[in-house]
Amino acid sequence: MRRSLVGSAAFLVLSGTILVLPVYAAPTPEAEPVAPSIEAVDLGSVEQPEDTAVVTTDGVVVDAGPGAEVAPPAAGQPAPPATTSGGDEVASSGEELGGVPALTVSQPDSEPFSAVGVTWAQDDAVTGVTVQLRTKDARGTWGAWTTVEQDDVEQESAGPADAEARGGTAPWWTGAATGIEVIVQAADGSTPRDVQVQLIDPGKSAADAQPGTPEITDQANAAASMPPVYSRAQWGADENIMGWDHEYAPTIKAATIHHTAGNNDYTAADVPGILRSMYAYHAVSLGWGDIGYNVIVDKFGRAWEGRSGGLASTVVGAHAGGFNTSTFGVSMMGNYDVVAPPAVMLETVASVAAWKLSLYGVDPKGTTTLTSAGGGTAKYAKGQQVTLPTVFAHRDVGSTACPGQYAYSKMSDIRAMVVAKWVPGGGPVAAQNVLRNSNTPGAPDLDFSRGDRGDVPIACDWNGDGTETVGIFRRGRFVLFDSNSPTAAPVADFWFGDPSDRPLCGDWDGDGKDSIGVWRPGSFFLRNANSTGPAQGAFMFGDRTAQPVAGNWDGDPYDTVGVYQRNVFHFTNSNLRPNTDGHLYFGDGSDRIVAGDWTGTGRDTIGVRRGTNFFLTNSLSRPTTDVALQFGEVADAPLPGDWDGNGTDTAGVSRGY
Repeated sequence: MRRSLVGSAAFLVLSGTILVLPVYAAPTPEAEPVAPSIEAVDLGSVEQPEDTAVVTTDGVVVDAGPGAEVAPPAAGQPAPPATTSGGDEVASSGEELGGVPALTVSQPDSEPFSAVGVTWAQDDAVTGVTVQLRTKDARGTWGAWTTVEQDDVEQESAGPADAEARGGTAPWWTGAATGIEVIVQAADGSTPRDVQVQLIDPGKSAADAQPGTPEITDQANAAASMPPVYSRAQWGADENIMGWDHEYAPTIKAATIHHTAGNNDYTAADVPGILRSMYAYHAVSLGWGDIGYNVIVDKFGRAWEGRSGGLASTVVGAHAGGFNTSTFGVSMMGNYDVVAPPAVMLETVASVAAWKLSLYGVDPKGTTTLTSAGGGTAKYAKGQQVTLPTVFAHRDVGSTACPGQYAYSKMSDIRAMVVAKWVPGGGPVAAQNVLRNSNTPGAPDLDFSRGDRGDVPIACDWNGDGTETVGIFRRGRFVLFDSNSPTAAPVADFWFGDPSDRPLCGDWDGDGKDSIGVWRPGSFFLRNANSTGPAQGAFMFGDRTAQPVAGNWDGDPYDTVGVYQRNVFHFTNSNLRPNTDGHLYFGDGSDRIVAGDWTGTGRDTIGVRRGTNFFLTNSLSRPTTDVALQFGEVADAPLPGDWDGNGTDTAGVSRGY
């Protein structure tokens, strides 16, 4: 029988006997400020290279700094070739732009660092810089070359009095590295000067892997619920390097969606260090005095406080050149020009934007007029008025790919999700459940409200009568019902888990009745009774990019778990030994996983929801769509179940959760 879960999750594979553990987490390490360190490598310019920098054109050396071992060519002599095997004096990727001078540096042995960025003297005429870089890990192995483009992020307000704002790329998270090679070119003929490679060590904290529960919740009385946000203190911000006086706009008019353009292979434990690197680079290397984005959302769906000055305030950020004033910048951590952003990330981005816009009464379906401050790579000249959607992408105002082609293609979805979460007038609003008794297009057979906006819906057969009913999870509190009647009273109301956990349910002990469980990053906790108490089982399964789901995959009396990782569904047939018993490639990885018995065989299979469409398969052994169904709205959460007790699971969605 199908077990429904709305949300996304992550796990690690672990085999062994099921453990009897309490759900409540042990105390986490105390977060503390961590001071990052920055090493600046001077390159100068193509006209005057400095230190060990070398200038090449079309693969040959044409000039070199005084510290370079490769000497520039003597008058009338041929230039030496620019070759490298990782450790030679000249960096060459073989992919340099033809006919364009390249300012390069090879530093195979450096102090350890985990992030890198390239900066140069601020010059509005410099708009076409491209940087190639590669790093060497602690084992001495060089990685692949990566291209990082000039960033269209700019501080419009005053930074620290003793700092000079600089142009540059976005910071790139490298992970632990001990060597660097960089190639800087400007395809448009502009010449960056005073070029520097910034090698950043963000330091470490015991709290990085266990940041605990987000500290910032319900900060203001907005119409839309505020999603929990990890504070600056929780990611270890060293406020001693924050050197600017906060500047505030008269109001907030729009939300701007970004990506950080770094790599996508980071772990959950890497995120605080990535934030500290970004903070050090923005505040010190670029001279802004603080991090540029207001909120950063990681691929696990966690929101983190960026710029100081108050999340509920109108503090001016540095996230979209020319359009920082009266906008609120939300950035997705990663490069979404190469992959699609995960569904759980989009949900959090929409929740943050909805909360902020509702706080200032901004209609997410509307437009607003902003006046460009110009400068940098802004698309619009200073003083030009531009009409934009109230939820717009960075590339709408800047000459940039941000937030990447795959995230940009989701902008209509993001707006729809913001609309669904934004409520004029304020106050809690009931979540709407729209359910259908067949997997065919048509009007809903059931349509009722249950719970408040911000509650997470969960559907299972709590009393064993063969019909699934919708319950809610409200920050650690389960409220369950035995009927989908709009006037039904709760049959259970109890606490289990932590506020930030994700709920799930299934018949874990084979007694014919479903009971609850929660997921906490890295672990499932399952309980055999719908009441407060310890978990009867806890285990890990999957990885940290996964979405969890539960179902009866083999037709025995028990429900077990599965995970959807990228575009692969992995399942186990035992919660006592959670090894992978099978897998199936299905969907595109950014879809939302669902599970159910679509044919009434007594075995569950899976499906995905993409936009307004369900794609369902009747087999766990072949990746074939057997049913395609359009139902609900883009921002709805999938919630299929057996609503009429006929043994077959059918489509459903929850709206306004």
